[in-house]
Amino acid sequence: MYKVAIIDDEVIIIRGLSKNIDWQGNGFELVGSASDGEEGLKLIAEQRPHLIITDIRMPFVDGFELTEQVVRNYPDTKIIMLTSYDDFEFAKRALQLKVFDYLLKPVDSDKLLETAKRAMKEREYECTMKQKVVEGMPLLKQRFLEKLIDGKLTPKEIGSGSDFLDLQLAASHYAVILLKADDYSYPEYQNRFGKEVLKYCVLNVSEETLANLGRGLVFNSFEDEVVLIVCTEGGQEEAEQHAYEIAETIRGNVEKFLKTTVTAGIGSAYGQAAEIAFSYQGARSALEFRHIVGTNRVLTVADTGDAPHKESVELNVLEKELAVKVKLGLEGEALALLSSMEQAIIKSHTVSLSRMRLIGVEITVLLYKELEEQAKQLDDFYAVYTKQQQMQTVYEIFASIRQLVIELVTIVNDQRDHQMKKVIHRAVAYMELHYDQEGLSLQDVSSVVHISPTYLSIIFKKEKNINFSDFLYQLRMNKAMELLRMSDLKSYEVAEKVGYRNPQYFSVCFKKYTGISPSEFKQVKS
Repeated sequence: MYKVAIIDDEVIIIRGLSKNIDWQGNGFELVGSASDGEEGLKLIAEQRPHLIITDIRMPFVDGFELTEQVVRNYPDTKIIMLTSYDDFEFAKRALQLKVFDYLLKPVDSDKLLETAKRAMKEREYECTMKQKVVEGMPLLKQRFLEKLIDGKLTPKEIGSGSDFLDLQLAASHYAVILLKADDYSYPEYQNRFGKEVLKYCVLNVSEETLANLGRGLVFNSFEDEVVLIVCTEGGQEEAEQHAYEIAETIRGNVEKFLKTTVTAGIGSAYGQAAEIAFSYQGARSALEFRHIVGTNRVLTVADTGDAPHKESVELNVLEKELAVKVKLGLEGEALALLSSMEQAIIKSHTVSLSRMRLIGVEITVLLYKELEEQAKQLDDFYAVYTKQQQMQTVYEIFASIRQLVIELVTIVNDQRDHQMKKVIHRAVAYMELHYDQEGLSLQDVSSVVHISPTYLSIIFKKEKNINFSDFLYQLRMNKAMELLRMSDLKSYEVAEKVGYRNPQYFSVCFKKYTGISPSEFKQVKS
């Protein structure tokens, strides 16, 4: 039964509408009436009617003011307005307030009943549509966010879509974090969680961490990945640092509470929501890098040695993936992908030689374009193109691409090794200048050389064959021995000059390193 309330300052109107219309027989329940707008608002608050029939001109609170409050507080309620004045201005204002209909007095009972039924049909339809939207909202959000990170939405579509879905995307900068469980196949976790449940747990940890540390969105993506879009109000560097802190906290929480590990990739921060796709591409590139540096880490796009080009976002998926693997120096994976592409073409039996040559050119152009700096060291593109156009088989064309990939990967890895040596050289130089700084940390040095602490730790060990902390310890001890040997400084003065504010702790460290105390060393020197 639909509940109806009648509000009119003419008692005869209320009595007539109450008695002359068979409300009960037509699916309505008359829940009350009021003779002015003020009483009417109290009645509405108590009974919450589905339909209100109200006069326009009433004392205290008129029909328009009553309607404004009902529309604001009870938007699902339908309103039919009555008036004795055949005035267009009244009708226009009633329509602006979004009342269902506007009827002139004296009101025909049949007309009013028919209007009431139409109002309830419209209300029923609207409620059904709202329910469907509510039920479909998670799926709508998922599809919207998938298109967003894939670069398939215009700025206008992003604005209207985020408003409709209430996603709160407005920010100064955006950075994407991509999370992937390092191994869903561990028997222990298969038994305890199962793949989908484990992924759901990672998603929950991510949501809780983001809620505590910042603002943004978390959702499931393709290929068992969890995506975080971090929204910040600071600058680019601040946004990227904030994203790193969130990712590192999630990584630690997953290891602590779920007893498993995830690797996180972080893309560069961008200032427009439409550029979130570029940050996502960077995060994917960083995540791919785990095959080199290992799992259970937070990797940034800077760690790969190459930020993603915006032009590559729209390229074919397989070609794009090939370019990423070559950029990362993953020769085996790049060649395996080429072999898969080659076999797929061979099995199709539908690719003509001319089309195959065109495919070869497309892949070659992409590699030359995406690795422009490295390609400068190779044969001119047109020489490679000319050779490919003379080839007669799929095998020959892919062999030439395979050779190109090997050459580019070699250059990429040589450049990365060279860059790694430069970074370590800068890091060591900074440590040699600031070893006297108490509390000098991996974080301090990494901020100077502009890479993440995790990546600095890895390449430092690889290049110097010693951990960062051990190297700093050796550096300080050697400097201490030099000062003790070459000067008349007291032990506590030497301690301060090599970064130890606690002389006792310095003496312990020195004796551990040399086998004798600073004072004994000074005596031996004498």
